[in-house]
Amino acid sequence: MNHAAEIIRKPIKLFFKTIAKAITLTILTTGLMSLSTASIAGGWSSCDSNFSLASHSYQSCSINSPTLETGNDTQTNLYLLLADKGLIGFDETETNGSNSIQDFPLSLEILQNKAVNKVKNPDQFFLKPSEQSRHAEYCNSFYTGKETLRNALELDPKLTSKERQLLMDFRQAIRSECKDSFDFETQADRSNTAFPLKWSKHAQPYADYIMATQLFYLGNKSDFDSAHNLYSALIDLNTDNNLGLNWLIDTSNYMLIRTGINRIYQSGMGDYRYQAENVDRRLFTSTQQAIDSYLSRFKNGQYIASARGLQRRLYWLSEQEDKLINEIEWQINHPNSPFFNLNSRLLPEEIERRVFFTDFDKTTDINKFSNPIMLTSFALYRLRPSDSYNSIEPLTLRELKQLQPKFKDRKDLYQYLIATYYYVQRDNPKQALNYLPTATPTGNMSYSKFSQYVLKAKALQAVGNINQANALWDRLHKLPKQPFQETLTELALTLRADQTNDYSELFGPSASIKSHTLKMRIIKYSADPNLLKQIANSHQVTDELGAEARFALLTKSLLHGQYADYLNYKRHYLPSNADQYLGYDSEDETLVSFPEFNLFNWQGKKVSNSINCSNLTKIITRLHQNPTDRLQQACLAEFLYDTNLTYYLEDYNQNQHNFNDSNLDSRYPYLGAIPNRFEGQKINRLDLYRSIFATNRQDELSAYALHRAIGCFASSGNNHCSDEDVDLSVRKAWFKRLKSDFGHTSWAKNQKYYW
Repeated sequence: MNHAAEIIRKPIKLFFKTIAKAITLTILTTGLMSLSTASIAGGWSSCDSNFSLASHSYQSCSINSPTLETGNDTQTNLYLLLADKGLIGFDETETNGSNSIQDFPLSLEILQNKAVNKVKNPDQFFLKPSEQSRHAEYCNSFYTGKETLRNALELDPKLTSKERQLLMDFRQAIRSECKDSFDFETQADRSNTAFPLKWSKHAQPYADYIMATQLFYLGNKSDFDSAHNLYSALIDLNTDNNLGLNWLIDTSNYMLIRTGINRIYQSGMGDYRYQAENVDRRLFTSTQQAIDSYLSRFKNGQYIASARGLQRRLYWLSEQEDKLINEIEWQINHPNSPFFNLNSRLLPEEIERRVFFTDFDKTTDINKFSNPIMLTSFALYRLRPSDSYNSIEPLTLRELKQLQPKFKDRKDLYQYLIATYYYVQRDNPKQALNYLPTATPTGNMSYSKFSQYVLKAKALQAVGNINQANALWDRLHKLPKQPFQETLTELALTLRADQTNDYSELFGPSASIKSHTLKMRIIKYSADPNLLKQIANSHQVTDELGAEARFALLTKSLLHGQYADYLNYKRHYLPSNADQYLGYDSEDETLVSFPEFNLFNWQGKKVSNSINCSNLTKIITRLHQNPTDRLQQACLAEFLYDTNLTYYLEDYNQNQHNFNDSNLDSRYPYLGAIPNRFEGQKINRLDLYRSIFATNRQDELSAYALHRAIGCFASSGNNHCSDEDVDLSVRKAWFKRLKSDFGHTSWAKNQKYYW
């Protein structure tokens, strides 16, 4: 039974002057959602991954942690706290040991998709998703309302069977956008039934109700004023204990609230957003009266929970911030009340957008909150370090201490906030330890308790107590866990393995780390040749780990100039059907996610009449025999140019992490950011080109190499052949030499610019 302000799924002509101005909004019965404030709070649903324990600084696209963090999206912290409260849980399918390359260790999108309500509310009967409604709340009530009407008609003894059927046919025939999967224009059900212009006195009230419902559900043509008038005429009928009419009066009084809410939203909707100042204040008053009347008159009414939910919405629409906060906090604290109406899995977004960040120009006063869940999430936002995206003036220790009385029932959260203050704002992990648990962790920990011990492990590491930190990580890893927590303990253990070069926790008979993502990252960025061979020998090439280990062996040995090793690995580890491994272009769908082994079967190319390249195996064989063979160097560079194999070693997650790095976060190692464990310097195209023309020979190979070296900087001036920063004057000298010494060659003639 929801519409317009209750759920806006598409641009509606009634509200928006043109399609170009349309903004899709969703405002659910228990949630208040609209324009994004993601740039302030978080809210970006998908980002790169963070393979570090650094999680304090929030960036514009920041990955999240399954612990309460200043660097988390505010919604993420709310989800974790609501889970501790018992209002939501998480679908435990694939919530431990993330296998996603993206969004590691956790993303807001994953939390939103996995969250489930653990406490049902009475609204969920008539808002229960159905196949017909396509899970849209407005359409849920359109279909369930039809069934409740049918039941009411059966309860009215004064109706004849024919009248009941005719009324249901009338209800079935009303138009609604729900009937055609949200298209703008819909067709009414085709019916040959002729409906009377005047009904019997017993049927007329129901017919009026159906007509009001028609006016309510017309989508972009809804007439809420007329619907309101029809519902108003039904609210004081004499029922004579007629159960059918009792239902009709209850429902009509309730629908007065809904029409009131929609009339407010309709009148307040500007070109792009709702503006309360555009609303006639009498609409706020009359809607509040409808809510008060319903709740006092129908103390056991079937819609009392929904009416309280609409009360919350009215507080938002009328900009009564204090009352809105109080109502949300009351709901959080009273899940067993008949007035409880939260759809808790959607509550974090409602709080973020309708309470925390209602105005881009000002910050909500934290002192308005009384509930520890609201306080903790907002305080963590206010404790973000200064290098965070859109950071604001942080909370002071004095301000935090003023909040202490509000945490009388959650002293642990208050202690955690003080510890976070010292750790993040003062960069004083030693002082932070004074506010963290001293007891050994036991049992299945809540998210808040887990957060305290994780912060303790980080603080111990920061002050140099590495053994104690490792012991705590080991303990946390062995304990039973809530969804997502294992991802973090596995990351901590993998980081330790990366520093010690002992990967027995990941590979081998005693391995306790299950995360496929972490194993793949070790293979690609950290493993030495011996570990890669161990993995390749113990996993088939049809297994992703085995395939990645083989590809890493081949790629790294080649790119580090270990030509003899490469030729040996090619004989032993290149799949016999390597040409079928084309990555996303593989005809065999089972090979789409596997590395492109076909690259190593590169068949060579004719660059010019005098530069003719053989296949890759012959090139590497000749370079093994003579590493300074200029033609083979040119051909290897051409292979790298054609295949972009060097990009395999690029770590975009680490690059993003380094870009966002703060002094506080820099104390943490990043998984894979270790010295290379392959012998030999990494080969790149620019070095190969320079090696060729550095001999000062006046031949085509030198001209070719100069041309290619200059092209490494096209057209932005950035080097996309290596990591080296080459001064513009040097690139200019290359260009002048190419033009002066090799002006007769096609390479010089085609080189119009340098960058």
